[in-house]
Amino acid sequence: MASDSHAGLQVKANADRPFPPAPTVELRQLQNGLHVLVQPDFTAPVVSIQFWCATGSIHETPWLGGGLSHLLEHLMFKGTPTRGNSQLAQQIQDLGGHLNAYTSFDRTVYHVDLPSDNALAALEILGDAVFNSTIPAEEYAREMEVIRREFAMGRDNPDSELGKLIFETAFTRHPYRLPVIGYLDLFNQIKRNDVLAYYRERYAPQNLTLIVCGAIAPEIIFNRATELFEKIPRRPMADIYIPKEPMQHHRREFRREFPTQLSRVALVWPIGGIEHADTPALDILATLAGGGRSSRLNQICVEKLGLAEQIEAFAYAPADHGLWGIEARCTPGKEEELITEIKRQIHEFQQTAPQLTELDRAKRQSLLHQVHSQKTMSGKASSLGRGWIFQRDPHFSVRYHERLQTVTPEEILVAARRCFHADRENLISLVPKTEKATSTAASSQVHGRPVPQLISVGDASRVLYMPQHTLPLLSLRAVLPGGLMTEPTGKDGLSRLAANLLIKGTRHRNAEKLASDVEQLGGALHADAGNNSAALLLELLSPDWKAGLDLFFEMLTETVPTETELQTEKRKQLSLLQAEHDYPMAAARDLIREALYPGHPYGGKNLGTEQSIESITLKDVLSYQTSQLLTREMIFTVTGPTAPAEWLDLAAGAIASLTPRDANPRKKIAVPVLSEIIRKEKIVPKEQAVIHVAFPTVPVTHPDQIALAILDEALSDLGSRLFIRIREELGLAYFVGTSQFLGLEAGHFFFYLGTDPVKRQEIETELLKEIAVIAQKGLTSEEFARARAKMQSQDKLEQQNPSQIAYASSLDELFGLGYAYGDTRRSRIASITLDEVNAIARKYFSSPRYVIATVSPK
Repeated sequence: MASDSHAGLQVKANADRPFPPAPTVELRQLQNGLHVLVQPDFTAPVVSIQFWCATGSIHETPWLGGGLSHLLEHLMFKGTPTRGNSQLAQQIQDLGGHLNAYTSFDRTVYHVDLPSDNALAALEILGDAVFNSTIPAEEYAREMEVIRREFAMGRDNPDSELGKLIFETAFTRHPYRLPVIGYLDLFNQIKRNDVLAYYRERYAPQNLTLIVCGAIAPEIIFNRATELFEKIPRRPMADIYIPKEPMQHHRREFRREFPTQLSRVALVWPIGGIEHADTPALDILATLAGGGRSSRLNQICVEKLGLAEQIEAFAYAPADHGLWGIEARCTPGKEEELITEIKRQIHEFQQTAPQLTELDRAKRQSLLHQVHSQKTMSGKASSLGRGWIFQRDPHFSVRYHERLQTVTPEEILVAARRCFHADRENLISLVPKTEKATSTAASSQVHGRPVPQLISVGDASRVLYMPQHTLPLLSLRAVLPGGLMTEPTGKDGLSRLAANLLIKGTRHRNAEKLASDVEQLGGALHADAGNNSAALLLELLSPDWKAGLDLFFEMLTETVPTETELQTEKRKQLSLLQAEHDYPMAAARDLIREALYPGHPYGGKNLGTEQSIESITLKDVLSYQTSQLLTREMIFTVTGPTAPAEWLDLAAGAIASLTPRDANPRKKIAVPVLSEIIRKEKIVPKEQAVIHVAFPTVPVTHPDQIALAILDEALSDLGSRLFIRIREELGLAYFVGTSQFLGLEAGHFFFYLGTDPVKRQEIETELLKEIAVIAQKGLTSEEFARARAKMQSQDKLEQQNPSQIAYASSLDELFGLGYAYGDTRRSRIASITLDEVNAIARKYFSSPRYVIATVSPK
């Protein structure tokens, strides 16, 4: 067996720019050409196993545009000579594995994340699927229908349509012009034998790479991979000719009407691939232009001029050709003015090099993004895969990000002048239809599990500290008592508005200055509010912790929202509210909540309504922030390497300056009791139908929630009976699953699916039949064991992100469960019995009182 080991590249960290060092990666090539890359990482007891096939939609000759690679991805787990349909997914899930796959232009990737103790068993199962798929004829027919539903979903999604139009317009010869999913008319012509021939050729071992990252020794993987896969012979595989994209010599414009309430525009230019000398400068330029709240385009087009509700810039540079572009969402009628302003800003980049402070801020944002990508084993493995696919260099990502940090203002100026030629410009617009459609009433060496520390501050306030020493990253989060139950009557959406305004200015900094100072630290700032809480989050590089902490507490204790910023946030929130009209799932969600909670806050939504948002005044915001959000009841969490001794006194002083919370923001309203079956329907101009069936349950703090969570897990995965029966066997739905609404006073469990509108009645009947069987017979022992294994696996996977553990603990503490409730929950999951879970299924799903909501074009 040929072998070749690569030692890890060690990148020196600048004193003020703590670069994550390149990992140690070991590489071997089996005699049949299969490459195996292993990155040992014992920071959490999990492993990510990924098979990368160097085949994507650009390699489908003679079926270019047919979506052959994507179709094959769907079919890969439908059976092998030793495992039948659904067995592959179920066996992975029995091991606590989380299985998924994706297809892109240049690759198809199959991956599973799971506890490292089960890595070798999962490797055998995943390899069996990748190398031995039989693609049964009956499964082929079903999956063809499933993907036809996916085509319909894509045609309903304006963001998806805009993305396709960008590539169709900017590329004329290169196969990037063709959508990964393909075109429906060509897709319909593909036969099973075409897929089999494509699979046998392109999934040859010399065209595959096995990547493993996690808590396992490389030799263990190499030895097992050799046993399992080296016997598979190389196969003939033709080189695919990929035509070069010719130089663009004239401006292109494409405009399409679409059933949406908001306009979407994109302005893009062709650029070189990942190896082009200008790519690092253009990458940084994308961050400067539209990569954060302080970016030029966001500050001018969104915050100051109000021309857009959302705007971002991107640099897409795969192997050969790429695109640099700007995408924006705006109110209809503002498109022309917005595009004019974008072009004006682009011209500025061509005339004047950026300031060093602005450039440094963008570099820090880029570094923070790189650090974020290394949080999980899956992210680390993906980074190796991209470097290997494009450059045969597993350390390419580290080298590339090191190069980004050396980009100069002059390089950006030169790249901007070279890129943004008027005759290479592509303008794409997706706008509402002229006549709007009417609608009527969606065994390894590992560390122990990280545990947060609770620190009392004063007589009532609480601080949680989660140590994290593997990355130079500090997360500061305030979890606040916000949400639907805290909003005064008629002021729906106030919690979210008030939370977002926390980051829009203080006594010492206006919104632009605040955003600039945060991103100058390489920080990422976020605020939001959900159904039961609100939160303020700042993540930054840990050496800058003191400056970041000062900024964070300044936002909490000296926030000064202005009328101008309020109007900006109201406009953006109204835009999000309008955007939800594009998604049938959101419409079905709203119908369910209106029916279950009439007159109760849970009947609304945290975005509010047009009427409620318009009614909110600056006085409302100030009063709400003082009495509800910014009180001593908040939970302050810190995750990172900086010990409490460094910052606790600062935190105590800031929290002590807050006021006690007003416990009665609105009159107490009893949760309505459902007395019958309620049907709700809404007609929308879409191609798919969505159905929800919802059963009232209990609050998030109720003991029954453990069993309900197990039921939710068992009924939502790729091996669930709903998926197998409704999607696989009957071919009636593209997606099907379950979910829960969790409130502090009530909750509900709902089943959902998406289907062809002509199959509405048939699929509703089948879904209700399946629910009745679940209520009567419950889960099987296999379903129960699989669901519990997945939940225990997810618990281990979460160890990769200590910040999320701290966040979950802070929510538990805020809701009255206690910050250590995670341990209680884990113990209960381990001890609960199948009979107990099935008793809960009978208790809730046998009820004759539930809500059916349908969103459909007819």
